[in-house]
Amino acid sequence: MKQISFIAATLLAVLTLFYSSKSFAQANPAASVPHRETTQDLVAKLNPQQKQQFDDAGKAYGAHRYADSLAIHQLLLKDFPGDPILLKFASEAALQNGDAAFAMKTLKPLAQADPDDWQAAAMLTRACAETGDKACRDAGMAHMLDLHGRGITPPQLQQYAVESVKLGDNALVINISFVPWGNYKVYDLGKVTDGAGKLLLSITLESNDFDQPGFAKEHPDEAAKGMRRFSIDTYRETGTDSAGHRTQTQGLYKFIDGQPPYETIREEFLKLASGQGSPIGSRTGLTVQ
Repeated sequence: MKQISFIAATLLAVLTLFYSSKSFAQANPAASVPHRETTQDLVAKLNPQQKQQFDDAGKAYGAHRYADSLAIHQLLLKDFPGDPILLKFASEAALQNGDAAFAMKTLKPLAQADPDDWQAAAMLTRACAETGDKACRDAGMAHMLDLHGRGITPPQLQQYAVESVKLGDNALVINISFVPWGNYKVYDLGKVTDGAGKLLLSITLESNDFDQPGFAKEHPDEAAKGMRRFSIDTYRETGTDSAGHRTQTQGLYKFIDGQPPYETIREEFLKLASGQGSPIGSRTGLTVQ
């Protein structure tokens, strides 16, 4: 099973394609889950030559040779036309290669045939965002939230990528959380990486509990209805301290009353990822636990 484990290692972080219907049923014993093909099911159908091709596709993906990975998956699709796992792997490689149009065309039939396929739904949402189809993007985000609310997304899945935006030699990936997490109640997280994948900057939309009493005092009616105060913050990587711990500099850029829509978040994240704006407050030397 060396080939399966290698591909799992390189692609699991992308969209957790290796969660199966069985694992979902174990987490939700009362749920009735239709069988969906897993990666293991696919590999069981492959002959030795096809298994080698599948392994080569995973290695190409792991080496960031996304065009090669896509081409190999397309070759396998000639032998297994319409195979959902191959279509999703090919779509993920296409997204990473900047071909969101291919991914959108490929994923729409999958998502329409099985609306509860959260993997197809998440990737289609990203494809819609990266092709500029805002209505499709927003509908996909609402659908993902519904899938999470019905317990269909894996319990371990905290957030998913809505889109990746190229910024010169760097890239910004914007992730949406199903529920706020962490000490600062992070709702949305942007990660700026360089061409080698090194993390340079994290950007957050957060709603720290510490900020809420002041908001409630200023806006008691809105607070009583559940509205919260949000902030846009950055966390810039600053290397390691003398003990070898990773450190960051935090910057507070603005407060927003009420949760902003995705389009506003996107605009704010893009500005900060592009080096625009100045913080209204900052802290340095923060140790990342």
